[in-house]
Amino acid sequence: MIKLSLKLNKTALELFVDEMKPLSQILYEDLNIDVPMRNCLNNQNICGNCLVILDKEPVLSCLIPAYKLQGKTITTFDNFMQSAHYRNIRRTYDALNIEPCPNCYEAKTLIIESMLLKAKTKRLDGNADDFSKKFLTKAIDEDEKNQIDFETAEREFSLNSCSCLNTKDLYQIVIKALEDRIKRRVL
Repeated sequence: MIKLSLKLNKTALELFVDEMKPLSQILYEDLNIDVPMRNCLNNQNICGNCLVILDKEPVLSCLIPAYKLQGKTITTFDNFMQSAHYRNIRRTYDALNIEPCPNCYEAKTLIIESMLLKAKTKRLDGNADDFSKKFLTKAIDEDEKNQIDFETAEREFSLNSCSCLNTKDLYQIVIKALEDRIKRRVL
């Protein structure tokens, strides 16, 4: 057992847990937070639906042991759903008439948010296909502050295995949401 100090959804917490207990189980069993779980570790099949934001990075909560959580900040979908940034992504889904299926909605929405959080500091690395470059450069402002790193985007998009949206759709959502945030000055 370890004493764990962390911040969950903007609330500081301390709890005692087994050092190898996965974050998904800590959230569900110790903190009564419903994180979509599909028993992926038992089936050796990782679905990616248990995704949370850990220190601004999307992670699969079923793969993060307790000992790696000391001093970290965790954001779950339920908390994120109450934010202006969630409403921005929701408006984007509606405007494009594209959204993830109910199975992966939470995980893909958090992945999109993590990409938007990074958009302020990343630069284009030139590894995207023509479609991606065309759409990503539309949303980039003159001072190059709001650029997206394609390798990071591809890695993060692959965290969830659901195939309801293709990479092209995900890029469109990120770009449209980024354009909206630039326009509204809510980055």
